[in-house]
Amino acid sequence: MTINRATDGDLGLVADDPALDIRGLGGESPLKPTSGLSKTSIDMDFYDPLTDDFYTEGQGSTKEDELKEQEEKKAAKKQAVQDELDSRKGRLWTDPYEITNDDWGSGKKLEDLTDWTPEMASRTSVERIQVFSEGVPTLDQLANLSLPMPFPPHPAFGNPKPYNTYKKQRQYDTIYEAVSTYAKTQVERILNMVDREEKQQAVDDLFDQVYEAIKHNENLDVIMNMPQYPELVERALEHYLRSVVKNEKVSWDLIQKKGNADGNKETKESESSSFVVTQDKDALPVFMDLLKVEGSTLDKDGVPTLVRPLKPHARDGPGRMIEEWDLAAHQDTRRIMMRSCMRAIARNLTENLEKNLSSRIVVTGRRGTGKSTSLLAIVASARRSGHIVLYLPDGDRLRKHGHYNEANHQFEEIMFDLPVLAKEICSQLLEIHSKEMQGLVIKEACLSKYMSSDQVRKLNTIIQSDKKIGDIPVNEILKVGAESIALSSPCYNSAIDTLMNQNIVPFTMVLDDFNCYYDHGHYFNEEYDPNVRRPIPLHKMTLFRPLMDAIGVHKNDYGEFVTKEPKLIQRGGIIVGFTESHSVARQFTDGLIKTVSSHGVDVVEVPSYSPLEVDHILSNFEITGIGRLRFDRGETVMDNHEVAYLRMVSCGVGQKLLDVCIS
Repeated sequence: MTINRATDGDLGLVADDPALDIRGLGGESPLKPTSGLSKTSIDMDFYDPLTDDFYTEGQGSTKEDELKEQEEKKAAKKQAVQDELDSRKGRLWTDPYEITNDDWGSGKKLEDLTDWTPEMASRTSVERIQVFSEGVPTLDQLANLSLPMPFPPHPAFGNPKPYNTYKKQRQYDTIYEAVSTYAKTQVERILNMVDREEKQQAVDDLFDQVYEAIKHNENLDVIMNMPQYPELVERALEHYLRSVVKNEKVSWDLIQKKGNADGNKETKESESSSFVVTQDKDALPVFMDLLKVEGSTLDKDGVPTLVRPLKPHARDGPGRMIEEWDLAAHQDTRRIMMRSCMRAIARNLTENLEKNLSSRIVVTGRRGTGKSTSLLAIVASARRSGHIVLYLPDGDRLRKHGHYNEANHQFEEIMFDLPVLAKEICSQLLEIHSKEMQGLVIKEACLSKYMSSDQVRKLNTIIQSDKKIGDIPVNEILKVGAESIALSSPCYNSAIDTLMNQNIVPFTMVLDDFNCYYDHGHYFNEEYDPNVRRPIPLHKMTLFRPLMDAIGVHKNDYGEFVTKEPKLIQRGGIIVGFTESHSVARQFTDGLIKTVSSHGVDVVEVPSYSPLEVDHILSNFEITGIGRLRFDRGETVMDNHEVAYLRMVSCGVGQKLLDVCIS
């Protein structure tokens, strides 16, 4: 390109290189210097960033036409995206709660929208859900209830053996189903034969033909490549023929494997390696309903009175059970799905009660699997069975927010009281279990252990008792503790001591967030540390001491776990849950689990939901009107792809499953 100086002093550009093509925006011809010619706005093209296109001014198009064309392009693009989303499988890509522009402009109000009713639930969900006939089972009923088998833990958690056993069980079940389907018609033909040798030959042919007959089964595409596949097929066929033998239609010697030199030995090996089928294999989940129990109502927080003092706390809510109930449109039911881990706890309690032994149980599990819900179910079932239950669902709050603490010199070593929290627990016990505690009295030796002489005189003044001090009923002591902040701690301790050592009424402690008691402390007192730098260990506080003594594990000043002889409950037990939702150091939780496991404490793990349990939980969400299942009329529960997606993203964890159904 050469640059020539024009006569008027401007620079004129002349394109000598044919590869250089300087154009205007949207123009068709190169820009060349012209003499006496100029372009107007009518002859030029302009770029529109909204439509990503060019337009020409003054060529018959008006502003209205341009806007209309832009809207049409936007609508076409939006429809193309929606069509592509609708073509996908396994996911609900429409939002039943979407408020369209037409709805906004129509003047509709909230009361004009469709109200949810229980009749909106699909027949699939209604027929699938089973609710216990009496609402909540007793511990004996729960201990003997048939429930689905638990889902094995993922091998990535460090113990692959249970998952491998489960995987082999599923593989064998798949093979057995395919083999039995084919063999059924063949066995019917064999049974109609008369000649014995003909029957024997037919059985031998059946073993030879079974591999070819089932190779097209789509469920066996992966399994048939396994090295042990031929052995599993033969074993499945033998097991099916044994079921025929039990009906006394053929004799055992006909179903021996062809060419087997030692039939008895092969039979024993096959039987010993066969999978055990439990009574729970075909069981379906069953729900308890806390509002179906006679006399059970809702308190001001929407929580059934059967599981008091459960309530939503502003900062430290106990689990997600209350959130699920709050989100449900159906407010006349409060359901909990009963699981095998709950049954294990109930069996432990009932069996030890029959043997006059005390139960010590720790409930563990991943975050969100339902540990708090399991404890809640045990509380309801124990109270339904007539137990006095000390239920503390918010251990994290108790270890942090005690308002203030006071030194207590009544013991051999200095202890510390939390009067406000002790007053709260006395009030709860009196309100919930005053009927069950009638007839129980506190002995003089027990009162003198926890009360000074001045406190005893004050107690007698308050209750205006002319009886001996040992004849004071537990209910009266708890009433004083619920009203007097000065006497709340000794009243609490004397009442708990009496309940733990009596054998008239079963007494059960259910404590959630128990591992919080062994984390770094939050209470300080100069009488424990003059520099007020070291927190008071919770086993040195009168509120927590009897709870930790019942388990028999303390933590010393150096952070080490120390075991001691537990102070067992004479009739009943203690069930504690370990939280994974609060900020407890991992070393403390793992160390506590290891310590209690070696100290005679039974550990029950709450697993993730099995696929069967996920199906029933989703149906329960639909029936009670939770999240986007509220108005879909069974579209989710009847879509296998959608259910598989929800199971995948939640990993079978109840808390995550609720979240994904809400979002």
